[in-house]
Amino acid sequence: MPRTQHFIYALSRGLLPVLLGLGILTAPTATLGQSVFPLPGWFKDNIVRPPIPERQGEASDFLSGLMQRDQVGLTEADAVQMVLESNLDVVVERFDPRMSEYEIDMAYRLFDPTLSMTLGANRDTRPLTTTFLTGTETQTSLSHSVNVGVSKLFETGTLFGVDYTSNRVSDNNLRNFLNPYWRASLTASVSQPLLRNFGLLPNTRLIRIARNNKDISQHLFEQQVVQLVNQVQNLYWDLVFAGKDVEVRRKSLDLAVKTNEDNKRMAEIGTLAPIEVVQSEAEIANRREALIRAEYSLAQMEDQMKKLISSLGDPGRVAVRIVPLDSLATMDDFRDFDLVQAVSYAIEQRPEIKQQRKRIDNAGIDLKYFRNQLLPDVRFNVSYGTAALEGVSRVFEGGGLGGLPFFGGTPVVAGTTGLGDAFNRLLGSDFPTYGASVSVEIPLSNRSRRADFARASVSRRQSQKRLRALEQQIALEVRNAHTQLEMNRARIEATQKARELAERNLEAEQKKFQLGTSQIRFVLEEQVRLAEAQTNEVNAQVSFTKAKRDLDRAMGKTLELQNISIGDAIAGNVAPRGLGREAGGS
Repeated sequence: MPRTQHFIYALSRGLLPVLLGLGILTAPTATLGQSVFPLPGWFKDNIVRPPIPERQGEASDFLSGLMQRDQVGLTEADAVQMVLESNLDVVVERFDPRMSEYEIDMAYRLFDPTLSMTLGANRDTRPLTTTFLTGTETQTSLSHSVNVGVSKLFETGTLFGVDYTSNRVSDNNLRNFLNPYWRASLTASVSQPLLRNFGLLPNTRLIRIARNNKDISQHLFEQQVVQLVNQVQNLYWDLVFAGKDVEVRRKSLDLAVKTNEDNKRMAEIGTLAPIEVVQSEAEIANRREALIRAEYSLAQMEDQMKKLISSLGDPGRVAVRIVPLDSLATMDDFRDFDLVQAVSYAIEQRPEIKQQRKRIDNAGIDLKYFRNQLLPDVRFNVSYGTAALEGVSRVFEGGGLGGLPFFGGTPVVAGTTGLGDAFNRLLGSDFPTYGASVSVEIPLSNRSRRADFARASVSRRQSQKRLRALEQQIALEVRNAHTQLEMNRARIEATQKARELAERNLEAEQKKFQLGTSQIRFVLEEQVRLAEAQTNEVNAQVSFTKAKRDLDRAMGKTLELQNISIGDAIAGNVAPRGLGREAGGS
């Protein structure tokens, strides 16, 4: 047989029983219908790339189903729900909290048990200077080795390991009592730190920080959602104002047209100079231009709303008109408002506060960790192991001095033991080895660890000061939002009074014109003042409603008032409610 084929044959012959024995050693307790290690599905769960959960299909797009309709009624709550379902910015930001969950699993990698395995074979041929030790001029040996180790680090810092080593050696040494032979050892060891890295916190620091970072990511997403919801709320009420402004401009234009028709009839019968008709026609042109600007402003706001509530690449191609259905807030809202309680509530509920408190927790964890790292590294180590040696035993017949191989004789096989016998000796602890030790490591210069501890201490104090500054800023935001609310409440009263006076002035000017004591330009001017007063009144009402939403945001109540769960928003389980109403619905 050629040497290469002989080597492969010997390799397979030597490794086969070792692998079988290793499979028996590492096999778990078998149950009915369950095979030995590796279990079915083990490689799929631990080696193959794990599946990433994703929502099946795309989110339903509300506007894409309205292509055949001229207009649709939309409430503020509908707009908010649609933003959370379909807005592309929300879809993008939703991935951050999900990714933070994987950071926690990654932090557990230190505590995952590790299985290491080394299989080897070696053929060695070397010339000898004497035949006294081996009985041959050239020694040839073939060895197979198996090294298997299992180790695990526990959250207390305890490191546990089990190492198995097995070697099979066969050679042409005529003097060996065992040839071939199996040498095996099994050792279990435990190492426990007593000072540095002792306890749960030093070893689970990354896990705790990762959990806090997950909460920070959720609060950051909540903050972004609140800002976007507040944005769509303000845009919704701007859309309301734009629609009402168009109505005011249209009524003003209709009034100018009616006045012009009346002027024409009066000019025809000679009671009015023809130049007065020119003035009314010029005013019609001016008001028609103002109406066109208002209509295009309304169209732009509708496109902005479609962009916020849709995931379409070009929301503007949806020709449906959006008609707001909600009524403006009344002046009685927030009459009995407790500003001090509102500030306290905001400081507890705002997502920015929750984020900063979690950052302070992280800084505290780092401080405790680096304080522990200043201690010496003292470890208590314990190990226990067994060994075994088996093989084909030989005796030498016909030799001198009791059959010793160095003085001649013929080798005769006296007995054969194998890998199974070696396992029995290992498990029976026929040749035990055990020991214990204490190791101490004291750094002579601990400058880097002292710097880490000092930096962690300063970072924690900095985070605490940032929290105080953030609380101060939020308190100011609540007070400013309340001031804006009260200012717009006063504006409503003032603009209502101004609109009533403008109506009375127009009525009086029209009577004077009919009696011939006034000119048409004064009537037209009063009509313009009335339109401006009506627009100012609507603007004050809309500003009051927007100020109310801004106060909700400053207090941290935006999502609560909209019945939005941040967990559902992260999972994307927010669906629009009651959509698709006709413009005149409720």
